[in-house]
Amino acid sequence: MSTTGRGVHINTPLNNVAIAYRPNSMIADQIAPVVNVNKQSDSFYKWQIADAFRIWESKRAPATEANVMERNMSSDTYYAKNYALKDRIPYEDIENADAGMLFTERSSRIMSIKDALMLDMEQRVALKCTSGSNVGSYSATGSAWDDYTNSDPILDIETGILNVEDSTGYRPNSILLSRKAWRHLRNNTTLIGRIFGEQSRKVVKPADIADLFELERVLVGGALYNTAARNQTATLSPLWSDDVLIYYAPKTPRKDAPSFMYSFRWNKISNMQAYIYQLPKSKAEEIELAYYQDEKITASALGFLITNVESST
Repeated sequence: MSTTGRGVHINTPLNNVAIAYRPNSMIADQIAPVVNVNKQSDSFYKWQIADAFRIWESKRAPATEANVMERNMSSDTYYAKNYALKDRIPYEDIENADAGMLFTERSSRIMSIKDALMLDMEQRVALKCTSGSNVGSYSATGSAWDDYTNSDPILDIETGILNVEDSTGYRPNSILLSRKAWRHLRNNTTLIGRIFGEQSRKVVKPADIADLFELERVLVGGALYNTAARNQTATLSPLWSDDVLIYYAPKTPRKDAPSFMYSFRWNKISNMQAYIYQLPKSKAEEIELAYYQDEKITASALGFLITNVESST
């Protein structure tokens, strides 16, 4: 790749667009909060629940040393892989652009690239956090939620909350519902009656679910992806399955605080910055976005998965 003229540089206005823009329906960073790290690969401590809730003997006699808290810990590692995509604008389009429209054209390319990068991340997180092997426990519903009269999603959700709280000491503060699960939950007769009273025709909102179960976050995974091959008619499918994840994650990500999942973001080289490359041989300008990240299940016991909430699957 050769460069001339402006060569390779970080475009500040486009970089601001990339940072500010948030693709619609993407929720991965709320399930796996992003922790900025200084090394591309490193280890992190995992404290034992048993020691965190142990009552230590703290009484000491005069002129003696304090008792030592001999806490056990394990460690895990992350490796922030590089994810990047780019797009090209032909020189012909650049030269023929009306005044002020070139920035708009570049901005739209940035948005498309970031959309694609975030959809890729969304899928990686979805595959990890909806696997029964990655949570402390999981269970299918007693009755599928598309039976609005006989199913009991309140009991299903409370069972998951209590499972995590009783086994870890942390009460889950978040719930993630697929779009299918959310559509069924908000139409459940018992749930509507519990929130608004019998025979109510009010519409259930995520905030109502948060109040009912004392949660800080109610997320609805509504992202779609195209399963068709290139150059074929689009076939859109839900990225999130018909599962429900109940979990704990801090509102502010910290390496020393427990969370069901974390994303370790290495930002020493590139962190969603807009790079411009000139390609005179191809007679085009190239725009690239990249970031380094690893999504890790850091405390599987802080998650509970409700599976098969829709009977048709």
